[in-house]
Amino acid sequence: MYLTQLVSNSHGDIYVPAGRAIRRLVSLTDRVEDLVGEHDRRSALCDEDDQHTEDLVNSQSDGYQLNIAYQKLNRGADSARGDDASSLKKAVASWLNESLPTPNPPIPLVDKSGRGFYHDVTGELLCPVDFHWADPKTKKGIRNYEPDFQVTAHSWPAFLYCNSKYDPDDPTKGLFKGVLLVRTFKHIFTSPSSAGEIRSDEEELLRFALSSCGAWRIVDDEFDHRQFYIYIVDYFEHPPTSAAKASVDSLLVWWNRKVFGARNVSTYLPQNVARYSVANTSVRRRQ
Repeated sequence: MYLTQLVSNSHGDIYVPAGRAIRRLVSLTDRVEDLVGEHDRRSALCDEDDQHTEDLVNSQSDGYQLNIAYQKLNRGADSARGDDASSLKKAVASWLNESLPTPNPPIPLVDKSGRGFYHDVTGELLCPVDFHWADPKTKKGIRNYEPDFQVTAHSWPAFLYCNSKYDPDDPTKGLFKGVLLVRTFKHIFTSPSSAGEIRSDEEELLRFALSSCGAWRIVDDEFDHRQFYIYIVDYFEHPPTSAAKASVDSLLVWWNRKVFGARNVSTYLPQNVARYSVANTSVRRRQ
C-alpha cells in the first residue's frame, strides 16, 4: 500500500500534501483511517493478499508511525477542504456578480449570510430541480422549511445542469454540465485564472460556496453532502445499462475537452488503432 511507502521511506514531511491530495481526489468527507479500514475490509472480502498493509498493522513500530501519519494526513486533508472552500467563497461570488443580468443586490465576497435561499441568484442555482424557483410558493416554502419543499440530497440542485434546465422526461440531459461546475473544477485542480475562461468529490464545495452556511458541515440543514457525494459517484461508477455506460463515457469526454482542451483528445480518448489505415496496411501485407 502506498501509505506504507510514505511511512517507511519519507524524507521530510510529505504527509500533509499527500493528505491534501486524498481530500481532493479520493473523498471530501471521510477520515484517512476510515479509508484505510475500508480498503482492508474490501481486501478481506476479495481474499487479496496485501502484505504491505498487514506488515504495517502487525508491527508495533509501524503502528506508532501509522498514527503519526494519520494525524498529518488528516491535517492536510482538512486544510485542503478549508483552503478550497475559502477561495471558492470569493471566486463564486465574483463569477456571479460578473454575470448578466447583474445580481441585485450584489453578492458579498466574504459574508455568506445573504447567499443560499436568501438571494434569488444563489437560490435559483441551489433549488432542487423538482421545484420551480420562479414560483413564489417555492421560495416561501423553502425559506420556511415547509414539508412539501424539503431541500435534500435526493433532488439534484439546478446548478448541476447546463443552463439549470431539467427535463423530467430526459433527466440525464445536461446533467453535470453546469458552467459553474466546470469553473469550480478548474479553479481547484488547474488554476484560479483558468477558471475565468468559460470554455463551455467539487459539486459539494460549489454547493457550500453558494449556500448561506458560514462553516463547512456534512449536513447543512436537511441536505446531506455525504449522500449527495454517494449519488454522484454511483452515477459515474455504476451505470445500470450499456446505454447508460456509453452516456457516462461521453460525459467524461465532454469534461476532458472542457478542462484540458480539444487538442489533447488522444491523451484521454486514444484511438482504436486497429481500425485505421496503418494497421490495415500491415494486415494486408501479411496476406
